[in-house]
Amino acid sequence: MTLARIAIRALVAYIYLLTLTRTSGKRVISEATPFDMLVSLIIGDLIDDALWAEVSAAKFAAAAGSICVIDILVTIGSRRSRWFHKLVNGHARVLIRNGVNERDAMRSEQLSEADVDHLVRLKCVDDREEIALGVMEIDHRMSVIRARAYEPAQRRDGKRVREAQP
Repeated sequence: MTLARIAIRALVAYIYLLTLTRTSGKRVISEATPFDMLVSLIIGDLIDDALWAEVSAAKFAAAAGSICVIDILVTIGSRRSRWFHKLVNGHARVLIRNGVNERDAMRSEQLSEADVDHLVRLKCVDDREEIALGVMEIDHRMSVIRARAYEPAQRRDGKRVREAQP
């Protein structure tokens, strides 16, 4: 196969995948779910086969289009059914409660204590006692809810302090 044919196949595949991606309403990569990653891997393998003419352009289009249609159906299904959403995306888990690690949740998420420590440091928390709740969200980011005593001071707090002084 000539270099020109490979370039033309790559251009056609790129335009087709760009159109499919825009049509399917994909989010940005940082918001990708594990299912989105799986779809990306499959389509990446398909484009490799199409570029080297291991499959015809029509077979590539049918396969990539089918994968995108399935992805759209899964997205619609997960919006309509809470059970299906949890099946596809998982659910948030409490990793830290009142400054103490939840060992079962850590095991379920396959996280070591060092991993949780790293996630806590990323949230700029120095002391575990500051954390009322540490939650591993479905996008694999940790959310931290600080204990009331450690929350940053608010403007209304100054008013209460002035009122409490004799």
